[in-house]
Amino acid sequence: MTRRYSKRKRFILFFIGLIFAGLGVAFSTRPGLGTSPISSFPYVTTFVVSWTLGMATIIINIVFVLLQFIILRKRFRWVLLAQLPTLFAFGFFIDFGMWISSFYLPESYFLRFIETMFGCALLATGIAFQLLANISYMPGDGFIRTASEEYNLPFGTVKICFDVSMVVLAVSFSLVCLQGLHGVREGTILAAVLVGLIIKRLQPPLRYVKRFLIK
Repeated sequence: MTRRYSKRKRFILFFIGLIFAGLGVAFSTRPGLGTSPISSFPYVTTFVVSWTLGMATIIINIVFVLLQFIILRKRFRWVLLAQLPTLFAFGFFIDFGMWISSFYLPESYFLRFIETMFGCALLATGIAFQLLANISYMPGDGFIRTASEEYNLPFGTVKICFDVSMVVLAVSFSLVCLQGLHGVREGTILAAVLVGLIIKRLQPPLRYVKRFLIK
């Protein structure tokens, strides 16, 4: 039997995923132990440019949409621009999460590490919800998917190369503009490993959530 999924319920789940992902980036960044690989470069720029992490994320991710346009050219589907409202909402929830997390700044390294792990868990849950809803995706993931399909490369391989490139770019920018390493620390490595593992762990229980999406 073919199952039909409610578009309204999928949008609700996708929106919840955006909230979780945005808060996850904020809570994994606020302790000062680094941030997720894809957020590392936007985060480092906030030490140089007077903009928020959400604003930096929006501006830099717009570049990824433009890169998709450059790669696809005439085959660029305008529906891909649906990534933009998703991006603006994501940036808003990142800044909202940064504001919330500013009310409590743990001093001990242990508590900062726990908060970083909590942020990774929130981010992984948000991504898992977005994947399940299958409405849209973030421009970074859109660029990875476009490059993977266009050049016939495994998605996972392109994802790894993309994440490594973002970290290298963040480190290079920090060393050149700040004369030292800022924003890239052990939390960046933790997020790179932990987020993917949590998403895999969430796949089985999310089958029950998927039932909620059936009309």
